[in-house]
Amino acid sequence: MTRLLASLDQMTPSVTMAEGALVVDGAYTAWPKIRVCLLATLNDAKNSDCHKIIEHLANTNTPLMLFAHQFGVLRNLVLKEALAERDIDVVEQVMNLFGTMEEEFAAIYLKIFLNRLGTRNHVRLGHIRALHDQNLLSYFESHLVWMERLIEAVRLRRQDVLPELDPTRCQFGQWLNSEGLQLIRDRSHVKQIQLQHETMHHVVAEMQDLLLLPQASSPLYALLRKAEIYSLELGNEISLLNNVVIMNVYSKDALTGFLSRRFLDRVLFGQMEVAKATEMPFSVIMFDLDHFKVLNDTYGHLAGDKALVHVASLVRETLRQSDLVFRYGGEEFMLVCPSTNLLQARLLAEKLREKIAASPLQGEIPIALSASFGVSEVSPDSYQVVDSRLIEEIISTCDGHLYAAKRNGRNCVA
Repeated sequence: MTRLLASLDQMTPSVTMAEGALVVDGAYTAWPKIRVCLLATLNDAKNSDCHKIIEHLANTNTPLMLFAHQFGVLRNLVLKEALAERDIDVVEQVMNLFGTMEEEFAAIYLKIFLNRLGTRNHVRLGHIRALHDQNLLSYFESHLVWMERLIEAVRLRRQDVLPELDPTRCQFGQWLNSEGLQLIRDRSHVKQIQLQHETMHHVVAEMQDLLLLPQASSPLYALLRKAEIYSLELGNEISLLNNVVIMNVYSKDALTGFLSRRFLDRVLFGQMEVAKATEMPFSVIMFDLDHFKVLNDTYGHLAGDKALVHVASLVRETLRQSDLVFRYGGEEFMLVCPSTNLLQARLLAEKLREKIAASPLQGEIPIALSASFGVSEVSPDSYQVVDSRLIEEIISTCDGHLYAAKRNGRNCVA
């Protein structure tokens, strides 16, 4: 074994230098430190230096898969040398030692991830609980509580602490298969959400047997990461459905059927909290009809009202069911588009602009219409606390883009 270790001390994978950092298989890695600590552990199974390095790797977001790959490279090199010595006892010793180390290192990654996930999940719960009107988001809250139980079950390695495994019996599953069927018009969308929800529960069902195994930290880590991703995706779907409820229950402008401006601050507050909880940006679009005063003065206020109703129908045809539309002023509108980045919002605004320009108001004399648009994105990383000042800044920024579009000649997106 001594000669084996001496030969391994000279080994290293094929590496190149890039910007002063070692690159192995195209990815940055702390291979030299990993090799040293693994060799030290092979010499002395009680060596703790390697554990400290693994903790550092996990804390600095070095992917477990990358470490596991390099760990596998070293294991294969060690086995190759052991087999060359034709000593079965050494081969068995190497395999057992590497198996033990692999579990120990994966357990370190799992422990650190559990702590981080618990903190993130707690923060997400705080954002949802801060909402004035939860509506359907109460189901997202219930699933975040469900995630809390899952985290605790994995931490304790206890099956009896696991949350509900049957997707039809949790609160959201019961709603989805009853009232949800009436709310969601698209049957394919219903099936998509059902599948997403079932997949999340099935991932946890896979964990059930693993909790009793002595060496299962690596698959538990992988499945827990999947569960978090599915939880965020489910939360995003619930938030989109919640917007449909808002459009149905909040007071509307009598002429256009859009939401009244007096609910705008409340809705923006909710969208910002949801964006924090789901880690997804949303976008705000402001637009108004060009030369609307001229239209009123030339054709009369009745024609102006007809133009607003006509534009409202075009907007309704173009937007998703989950997008929120407000009549912000006389001929000015605001759209709040959840889970929409700046590029997507600009494309949507351009689509609306083209549709309005191509659809004159019909009458004895068709009246040409056009609109100017201002677009801005609200990223959850750009703020920590939601308050009235921040909401005013969002509206002001978007309004500034709208006036930039008007200065640029109108009938454009800025």
